[in-house]
Amino acid sequence: MKGQTKRPNFLLVVVDDMGYSDCEPFGGEIRTPNLVKLAEEGVRFRHFYSSSLCAPTRSLLMTGVDNHLNGLGVMPPMHSVNQFMKPGYEGTLNANVATIAELLGDAGYYTCMAGKWHLGKNDGQRPEDRGFHRVFSFLGGGASHFSDAKALSPSEQPHTLYDEDGRDVTNDLPADFYSTTSYTDKMIEFLRNKPQDKPFFGYLAYTAPHDPLQVPDEWLDRYKGEYDDGYPAMKKARTLRMKSMGLISADMDINPATDLFERWENLSDEERRSQARKMEICAAMIEILDEGIGKVVAHLKQTGEYDDTIILFMSDNGANPKEPHFYSDRTAAEIDELFDNSRENMGRVGSFISIGGAWAEACNTPLSYFKLTTAEGGVQVPLIVSGPGVKRRGVVTDQCLHVTDVLPTLLDYAGVERPEQRNGHQLAPLYGRSWRAFLEEISRQHIRGHYDALGFEMIECKAVIKGGWKILFMAPPYGDNTWHLYNLRDDPQELTNVAAEHPGKFAEMLAEWEAYSRAVGYIEASGDKILAHMSPEDFFSRYGLQPAEGPLLGDD
Repeated sequence: MKGQTKRPNFLLVVVDDMGYSDCEPFGGEIRTPNLVKLAEEGVRFRHFYSSSLCAPTRSLLMTGVDNHLNGLGVMPPMHSVNQFMKPGYEGTLNANVATIAELLGDAGYYTCMAGKWHLGKNDGQRPEDRGFHRVFSFLGGGASHFSDAKALSPSEQPHTLYDEDGRDVTNDLPADFYSTTSYTDKMIEFLRNKPQDKPFFGYLAYTAPHDPLQVPDEWLDRYKGEYDDGYPAMKKARTLRMKSMGLISADMDINPATDLFERWENLSDEERRSQARKMEICAAMIEILDEGIGKVVAHLKQTGEYDDTIILFMSDNGANPKEPHFYSDRTAAEIDELFDNSRENMGRVGSFISIGGAWAEACNTPLSYFKLTTAEGGVQVPLIVSGPGVKRRGVVTDQCLHVTDVLPTLLDYAGVERPEQRNGHQLAPLYGRSWRAFLEEISRQHIRGHYDALGFEMIECKAVIKGGWKILFMAPPYGDNTWHLYNLRDDPQELTNVAAEHPGKFAEMLAEWEAYSRAVGYIEASGDKILAHMSPEDFFSRYGLQPAEGPLLGDD
């Protein structure tokens, strides 16, 4: 490898639904000392983009290929009938991509994973099938963080499974199982048992702080009283800290937020206590995962591997506005019958609570909106990079990065070339670009220039970013089904639609969207949901497969 005598190890840490400013290095009040240390020893990026949902981001991350080409054109099982079984919409990683684990494994790396996969549950689709040598993985989107592994909804049940090295271990979880600590322990176990003569790629994918918000009992009151003043106070405090850290400009106002959710001042005392409790538990979940990262780092230092390991930390999308009833056709009242969500039981086994939309907006301070949308609060996420060959320090605010960049960056550091074909399949083109020259301070050039466009689409929320401009389309319930234009340099919070003032730029950006959608094979959803025609069990037994002969939807 040019410039290095030893190939680096890689530790890729992904957290689930963490807000943009939740952790301390990005302005949060939540205690994350281990992330602070990583940030001090490395670099933070202000404009790093993901998808707006969990599984698509993971597909982009693992492959470096646009999600409409890698199989996650839509997150399963959200397909419309006209998307089901179509190329790029398989619902799992398809044969036209190679994962980081496959490519590094081919080059002699030891690869291991602990945490959320969300990219396929059937034979041939699991982490072991896509390049990981050792695996302890949750295969679905979310579930109880304790040993009961209760699914979020009936539609999530078929892939609510735990996998260990190819075995289903869902019913064998220990009584004291808690997702974050178990993933941490497994990662350390896998690293402890790795071949001594090989570099490693470790993928630590926490399911925290994805709902249901749950923590072990000793953590329940760790943030008691911290959020009693509500979302407005938290937003104000975070905005001030972010300004002092150089993350945002000194003249940026506090984001006024949308009018989609009840304002704090309009809540009753009981409602405020309940809302504050939810955020207390969410904060504790984030501190626990920081503690886990610290344990893995301590192991690397103990074994002498820390100085040879490049560490990347990121969230998969913005904070989550969804309430528990979002995941199914159940009403809020039905959820309360199925779960014990009394304030005394919040965060414990048998509860199912979420932070909800108002806290999600505040957690994404200073950005607008949240997960599910292609607004900045849905797709701009924190990123920390540290380790050998990472000479940059501080906060970088003038680079536009994308989650697909991770694969080419790691391959670049490892001295590995991505082949044009693998296992007899032509590989889809990379969407990402390597950061190595920038991180090593060999180059000061922009990774993406003024004329480079980034495209996004998920569940009919769409966007293109180019040269400091952004065109945005958001479907209901959060959008109005029209295109908006924003000048992100002047308006990074997307507060003022300037489409009427800049018709030429609007037409240019709309043309960029059309070009992107054609290039990646975007299929507009018909609105006729596939789960109206088949059961979740049938869907998850068939997704990722080639269409069988006969009617696609059985008797329909």
